[in-house]
Amino acid sequence: MKIYEQLREVLKGREGEIFSSSELKEMLVARFQTNRGSVIPSDFCYNRFNHGARFTKHLFVYITRSEYKYVGENYGYTGLIFHKPQGVGEEFVIGEWLNGELLLYEKDEVHCASVQKMGLGQIQHLYEEYIEMLRFEMKVLGCKATELRHLIGRIGEFYCVLHTKGELAKETNQHGFDVVKSGRRISVKTTAQENGFVTINSKTFDQFDDFFVVQYVKDDFKLLFYGPKEEIFPIMRTYGDTFELEISKLKKMDKG
Repeated sequence: MKIYEQLREVLKGREGEIFSSSELKEMLVARFQTNRGSVIPSDFCYNRFNHGARFTKHLFVYITRSEYKYVGENYGYTGLIFHKPQGVGEEFVIGEWLNGELLLYEKDEVHCASVQKMGLGQIQHLYEEYIEMLRFEMKVLGCKATELRHLIGRIGEFYCVLHTKGELAKETNQHGFDVVKSGRRISVKTTAQENGFVTINSKTFDQFDDFFVVQYVKDDFKLLFYGPKEEIFPIMRTYGDTFELEISKLKKMDKG
């Protein structure tokens, strides 16, 4: 039996369980006297591409370097595929799965703008997953939405992509904008405040074209404003290096 067949045999009926790499190796040693060094679970992951592996046989979802979730063959997986080439310090997204359908990105685009190629179905999946995390943080751990600014900020970006049918910027927040739609750069702001104001860094104001404001209130995300930045000029006020926009005034503009 090949390693793949051995893993499939010893894990039959254990779909959904998480195993360490050492546990998997011990199972194969005990059952088939397999050489430990030959057992590389990451070669058979839906969300992990290893150099030299054919990427045609999948059994696991990679969780960490030492933990793998067994899901079995022909699993309807949805998620991104990561690859860390030899000699390179960072990982790249080289493709994605959507309900078990595989899409590998073109090779000459793997090392640039891979996130921008992410399909809307993938964004929808992430949007739902992040909302589940938000609900856990709030309802189980007792955190307030205003304490989870990074999390609701990311959800707001996904919300924007789904609303505009745009794409996530290659380097989120790096250049003052978060989403790109038809060449227009969109700055996304998400707030959990019912009143008060949202802020814009005046130093990056020239680095985006459109403004998109999302409000999270009463377990719902709502669009407060979406339009060219020039439309918010009349309601902006300056405070140091920032521009401030009152939420109440954004609502009155009725751009949602």
